[in-house]
Amino acid sequence: MKKLLVLILIFAYSFAIHYTKKEQEFLKKHPVIYFSAMDYWPVDKTGNSFHTNFIKLLNKYGKLDIQPIYYKHWYEGFDAAASGKTYGIMALSYSKKREKYFFYTPIYNYHPYYLIVLKNSPIKSFKDLKGKVVHINKKSIILEKLKNPSFKIVFSKNPYKDLASGKIDAILTFYMPPNNFVKNFRTTKVFIDKTGEEHIGISKKYPQLYSIILKAMNEIPYKEIEKIKEKYYFNPMPPVSILTPTITLKDLIKPIDIFLILFSISILFLLLYLYLTRKYLNIRFRPFLIGIFIIETVILGLIVYEIVMFNYYSKKILEIKSRSFNELFLTDKIEESIIKLDKEFYKKISHKKNEFNSLFLHSKINPDNLKVLGKTLSFYLSPKYFHPATLSKIAKIKLLLNDLLKLQKAVLNKKIDISLYRANFYYVLEQLQIVKNYIKNENDKEIFFIKEKIRYQFILLIIITTIFIFINLLLFLIIKKKIYSPIKYLYSTIEKQKKGEKIEKKYFYNDEIGITIKEFFNLQMQLNKIINELQKHKKDLEEKIKVEVEKRMHQEELLLKKSRLELMGEMIEAIAHQWKQPISVINYYIYNLKKEKNSKIKEIANNIEIQIKHMVNTLNEFKDFYNISRNKKTFCINEVIEKALNLVKDELKINNITINKIIEKDFYIEGNPNEFIHLLLIILSNAKDMFNERNIKNRLINIKAYEDKNFYYLEIEDNAGGINKKIINKIFNLNFTTKENGDGIGLYIANQIAIKHTGILYAKNSKNGARFIFRIRKKG
Repeated sequence: MKKLLVLILIFAYSFAIHYTKKEQEFLKKHPVIYFSAMDYWPVDKTGNSFHTNFIKLLNKYGKLDIQPIYYKHWYEGFDAAASGKTYGIMALSYSKKREKYFFYTPIYNYHPYYLIVLKNSPIKSFKDLKGKVVHINKKSIILEKLKNPSFKIVFSKNPYKDLASGKIDAILTFYMPPNNFVKNFRTTKVFIDKTGEEHIGISKKYPQLYSIILKAMNEIPYKEIEKIKEKYYFNPMPPVSILTPTITLKDLIKPIDIFLILFSISILFLLLYLYLTRKYLNIRFRPFLIGIFIIETVILGLIVYEIVMFNYYSKKILEIKSRSFNELFLTDKIEESIIKLDKEFYKKISHKKNEFNSLFLHSKINPDNLKVLGKTLSFYLSPKYFHPATLSKIAKIKLLLNDLLKLQKAVLNKKIDISLYRANFYYVLEQLQIVKNYIKNENDKEIFFIKEKIRYQFILLIIITTIFIFINLLLFLIIKKKIYSPIKYLYSTIEKQKKGEKIEKKYFYNDEIGITIKEFFNLQMQLNKIINELQKHKKDLEEKIKVEVEKRMHQEELLLKKSRLELMGEMIEAIAHQWKQPISVINYYIYNLKKEKNSKIKEIANNIEIQIKHMVNTLNEFKDFYNISRNKKTFCINEVIEKALNLVKDELKINNITINKIIEKDFYIEGNPNEFIHLLLIILSNAKDMFNERNIKNRLINIKAYEDKNFYYLEIEDNAGGINKKIINKIFNLNFTTKENGDGIGLYIANQIAIKHTGILYAKNSKNGARFIFRIRKKG
């Protein structure tokens, strides 16, 4: 689909007008372009003149926004354009003086001047203006063409009113009078050099606009210009048979098109055959890819050919339009020369002077030497200027012109009446009009034929593009069946293999992937044999592992006993310290008993009893600690914390260690409480050692129990400075220690106790010290 859109865009782009970057930048800076226009131009019912309609054509075909600014007088519009106030001016005739202000476009209109007089005026031609008062617009090109005129030139603000009232004798202007004066005036066409050639004048302040307007003018079909010309300047064309050409397939088709159609059909049937029979599935990848590459390359080549043909035909249409424009232009000039010849003939009748030589080159009065644009008529009668079919029509005009010259001689010799000459003269003009129609019709037919060809080529392009899309769709299905499905099956088979699920053997096509799948199953069979052999060794390994585990457990018990013996020594020291004070008190009281024999004896005896009970309780705590029980039971975390702290409270007091206990959540653990007390004592002992080793003054241990969504936590944090980052991941390893006399067993035993109680023990550094965290998952 994307490729089709790209092709359509390329097709549209080849027919679009193309501006350069500078021209595009100019149009961005000047989105609206203003041209000087005259409010006295003849208008139609919609209020548009020939020139404003031509501006609309520029806007349509050049994608521009040109707007006319109307001026009451010609010179006002001229001055505005010359100064750059507006960007240019319409209907500007050429002169060298004006070249310093304007760039001139090619001629877009040909129009005579009109000599306007009252209906009863004796003025019938240009020569009758001698001594008369004539209005001519300020800065009109005709002022430059008239050298030493025989009449007085004036500028009137209301020339038509002045003419109607008799203040002036005539008006020499480019345009017919307004409708409200037409009935009172008589108009005569006047041809003065090249004053009837109308250009668009672009102010020299805007050179980029000049190239933009030229491109826009080249885009306008001549037929569009002719329509608005007929509307404003000419009578309707005489009826001619404008035949709509009938185009058959034989006219459109070429050998390459036949090849294209046959190739497309054959490829289509081949693809359908392959798809229905599925034979392509057993083709090896290399020939498969080569075949697809060749087909895709040929189809892309055909698409490129069609695009080239679009470009060729579009240029051909432009050439035909250009040729039609030139032919009509030359035909207009031939008509203008014949009209001049007619004017001079009437002058000769009036003055009996031979003034024909100025209209002919080489001083020979014959049709071949008639002046047309400074050349002879015979100069233009060649295929360079006219289509061969049109040349025969112009040749007929030349013959008619020869007859017309003969009739002029006959009229001068008074052999025939002038009315016969006039009839033949109008017949010549009518034939010229027919030639114009013929040029238009023939060129329109040719353009129609080319457009039909383009339409036909576009249909072929759609067919080729459809086949291209179909091939790619089929290629997608082939890749899905030939590559994607086998790979997906192989992947799912491997996943089932990992999970130990049953595998259904499925064999694919005889290509590389199919062979790979077969080899996979062969390897799988070999692997199953190896697995069976491994299973035999599994039981032996399990037994060996069982023995090794029992050995490991025995070693752990030995290590545990060793650790307890070490702790026992420390506890005995604590007991000795605890017993020392009560015994001293007993000795003191006994000493007093020996001295005193009064009522205080009872009080002293009570005190002795209290101290003895304290000693008994202490002994019971140690007895419980060393009572090893294999039976699991559920115990409270707060309970074991209290027992552990009670065991070491004197030790903590001696070492000036403050305990801060926070029980946010008291939770229960299943296991051996004495073993868990051992875990706590190991951590507290390590903290005490760090306090003494680092000589910490304000010694604090925080014990905190809390929970989150999934776990319970017991956290013991000190402010002894923390654990070295390099060894923090090794402290739970067996035999790892940083103490001089340490054996590296304590934290290892603590970790094993945590694991035994289905939890984990880990350490990390806090802001001021080390933090040991026991974590156990919640049940249920």
